[in-house]
Parts: sequence; C-alpha cells; structure tokens
Amino acid sequence: MLKFAFKNMAVRKSRLLLVVLSIVISAGVALLSYNVAQQVSEGIVSTAAYYDMIIGPSGSATQLAMNTMFFTDKPLGTIPYSYVEELQKSGLVNQVVPFTMGDSYNSARIVGTTPAFLEGKPLAQGDMFDQVYQAVVGAEVARMYGLKVGDEIVTSHGLNTGGAEHAASPLTVTGILKTTGTAYDNAVFTSYKTVWAVHEHHHDDEDEDHDHEDEDHDHEDEDHDHEEEEEGHEGHAHEGQVCAILVKTKGFNEYYKLNDYYGANSQLLCINPSTVLREVLDQVDLSAKIVYLLCGIILIMNIMVISVITLLNLFDARKEIALMRLIGISMKRIAQLYLIQNSLIGLMAIVLAMLLSHGCLGLMSGFVASMGIVLSSWTIYPLEWAIAALVFVISVLPTMISILHMSRRESL
Repeated sequence: MLKFAFKNMAVRKSRLLLVVLSIVISAGVALLSYNVAQQVSEGIVSTAAYYDMIIGPSGSATQLAMNTMFFTDKPLGTIPYSYVEELQKSGLVNQVVPFTMGDSYNSARIVGTTPAFLEGKPLAQGDMFDQVYQAVVGAEVARMYGLKVGDEIVTSHGLNTGGAEHAASPLTVTGILKTTGTAYDNAVFTSYKTVWAVHEHHHDDEDEDHDHEDEDHDHEDEDHDHEEEEEGHEGHAHEGQVCAILVKTKGFNEYYKLNDYYGANSQLLCINPSTVLREVLDQVDLSAKIVYLLCGIILIMNIMVISVITLLNLFDARKEIALMRLIGISMKRIAQLYLIQNSLIGLMAIVLAMLLSHGCLGLMSGFVASMGIVLSSWTIYPLEWAIAALVFVISVLPTMISILHMSRRESL
C-alpha cells in the first residue's frame, strides 16, 4: 500500500508540488512569526528585570533603554561621572554601574562599564577584566571572529564600521562569556576607564595630525572635515563622562526619592527600564498578532487550495478507483491508500516548513544582531509542534472528508 502510494504521488508531481508549496509557505510563516515573537519577548523580559533605574542625558526614554539594555542605536549623549560618585554616596542604592559607548570592533559594539555589569553572565573561559585595556567578549563575537583568551583586538572609532582604528591602543581579551541568548553575546565589554583612555589617545593622535596638515587645504574640505569630526564625537564619553548610569535601588521608597531628585533635573532623563521596555513589548505583541492574523488568512486560503486539488485528484482517479473496486479491493483499503498518500504529503511539507522557518532564523540572526536582538535557530517551543500538528491535520482534512464520503458508497 505504501509503495503504491509513492507511485501514485509520482504520477501527479505538479499538483503534489503545489500542495506541498502551499503548506510549506503557510506553516513556515506561522512557525517563524511565533518563534521570533517569543524569542524577542523573552529577551526583553529577561534583560529589563535586572536594573530598576537608568539615568542618562535628556532625550528619548526608549532610545536610552534600548541603548543600555540591548546596545542599539546611539547614546543620547554624556553626563558627568560625578553623578556616579554622588549616587554611590547617597546610601539609597545597592549598585551603581556606569555605562559608556562610542567604539566598535568590526560589527560588535564596545561597552565601557565595570565587572558588576556582567553579574549573572558567567565566563566560558578566562577571567574578568580588571585593568585598563583588558576586555571580555561575548560568545557570538568570539565565535564569529575566532577570538580566544590572550588575543589582541583593535577597536575602531564610532559605532559603525569604517571608523579610524585605535591601532596604538589595542585591547587584550581576558575572558569569553558563555552563550546567554541575549544582546550580551554580540558585544565587547571593557572598563569605562579603557574607553576614556582610548579616546584621549585618539584625540592626541588627531592633534598631532592637525599640526602636520598642509596649510594649502581648500576651506570647503576643512569645513567638511570639521563636520565629520563633530558627528564622530557626538555621544562619546571622554574622561570624566559616561553615557548612562544603571542603578539598583534598595527599595521602593529609595527608588521614588532618587526618581524625584534626578527627574527634576532638566538635563537628565530618569527611567524605569521595565516600564519602557514593556511598552516596546506591547508593540511587539501587536505586530505579532497582526502576523498571526495574516497567517490565519493564509491557512484558510491554503485549505481551499488543498481541498480543490484533492477533489481534482480524486476526480481524475475515478477510473483507478473503479478498476480497484473491480478486482475486489474494498473501499476501506482504497480510502487507506489516499489517506496514506496525503499524510505523506502533509508530513513532508511540515518537515520542510520547520527546516525553512529555522533556516530563516539562522539567516536573520546575523542581520538583527546589530539591533540588539538575538535569535537562535536551535530554539524550538512546544507550541511550534502544536502549530505543525494543526497544519498537518488541516492538510489531511479535505482528503479525510472526501474519502469518508466515498467510503459510504458501494461503488463509484
């Protein structure tokens, strides 16, 4: 029976391909959208819960949260490091962590902070940075660029590739983080003092270069260079400055005291990351619901396509079925044949849809990493199996209904 089913499928390859393609597209889109929505939501929730306050320059609350939590976008600017010292002496906090950003290593961003920023992020190998010009790299950065403990990396000025290299002040890799499934996998971490030292060294080199410039440069070129220079330095933390401060307060009362005090400063922005990222998550959930609705519409259309093709196949197979009935094969056996045939088609399509969705995750992971989103192509959720099972049932249902109708008739 199984052998005959394969032969029967081979005869109708074009219609078989159409059915498989319909199921693969609908199931693949449904599985991919659900997996992406779940991984993004989990990444946001797990990251937002650690700090209850972030203080930075005035500007966009979402930009400040995404920059410090997921290392995306540009910093809003800089604030004096004296605020860090002020918070540490306040007696209202359990932890104060400075945050700086301004350089990159290839596509990975350099985060200047303290070892406290990496609490809860265990090392796969090596040690935590404890001196200037030492760095700990995320698991994905180490994998992508083949880094190991003891290697030296040369960072570049600015958050995008193509900036001036800090060749005179390389960083030594002292440790590599374990895979976390978060934006930490795609970043390089060092001391905020390292960021200060690298930028000061960069300015010294620039000053020397300017001293040796020809005086015959065209004035338009000079103006253009100054504009580029100003753009390159925007938001970079030089000595005595940080881009943001991450705070863990001792309790609700302490939180509200600090929020009232620093929130009243027009030069500062004081946010609760969970509140801000919850708003981002609501937008993600809304987008996911829209995608789910589109997936439902696609599934309904595919049910219609599969039903029509099934009916056409059964109509074309009238002579075959009549011949099988003539030689004594029962309608029950004939029904089993077509159920096996369409089950094989549905199973093959579901397997291809799973491979397609997780293959797309693998392709997307490199692209969305620059936005602070980490997608693992190996993550499979239980509901994905339920979605696959539902699509399989939907793909076989038209055949089951048609065969059930045929089985009630003694002959065609």
